[in-house]
Amino acid sequence: MNRRSKHPTIRSKGKGSLPESVFETKNIEKIYDMGQIKVPALTNINVRFYKSQFTILLGPSGSGKSTLLNILGGLDSPSSGEIYFNGSSLHAGPEDDLTEFRRRYVGFVFQFYNLIPSLTAEENVKLVTDISENPMSPLEALEMVGLKERKDHFPSQLSGGEQQRVAIARAIAKRPEILLCDEPTGALDFKTGKIVLDALSKINQELGTTTIIITHNVGIAAIADRVIEMKDGQIVSDRSNQKKKTTENIHW
Repeated sequence: MNRRSKHPTIRSKGKGSLPESVFETKNIEKIYDMGQIKVPALTNINVRFYKSQFTILLGPSGSGKSTLLNILGGLDSPSSGEIYFNGSSLHAGPEDDLTEFRRRYVGFVFQFYNLIPSLTAEENVKLVTDISENPMSPLEALEMVGLKERKDHFPSQLSGGEQQRVAIARAIAKRPEILLCDEPTGALDFKTGKIVLDALSKINQELGTTTIIITHNVGIAAIADRVIEMKDGQIVSDRSNQKKKTTENIHW
């Protein structure tokens, strides 16, 4: 399947136009059927995400941000509404199309690292590069997150922050168009969390990877190009950061 040839990117026109749209959602609803009870997780979500933009989805637990991220990443489907990736419906085709979409275009980073304990840092990254079409080398990916010298270490020999950076290296090694991060600093202390955020910011700036991070941590929002706040399954605020901060200058 060649999504790039079949699905042209949305391009804006005219002066003062917005960047290229990567994702667009239209009236997304997500309802979980719990037998006699139906639980709404997302209500009337209409939003666009733009190429190379660094976006933070901010909100408390239960606000719907993880559900939205999973739908964007093709891990879940909306109950109703449409989501478009580079101009074409993401969920219109068979499950195989979603698998191909995730494999080719999306890198995932989760709160827990999901590294294989019996493999070194380099070998964990190599799991992805071996099945990718145009990957960077595992060492190049590890170098981007500052861990090239730790390539031969096993997860048990790495700190929590180092393990998370290996997970990030694994996610970016296939050169994904999109990087989706679910609470990547949630299990880390302040100092280590800033190191991980610095790595994600560097990847966004140097590779141009469209990056979406979800967090409940208000302090992190200052490093993003754009902050979308969610509450009770709805978007309640969508703003651009006029003065972004570096990770060195944020506190929580």
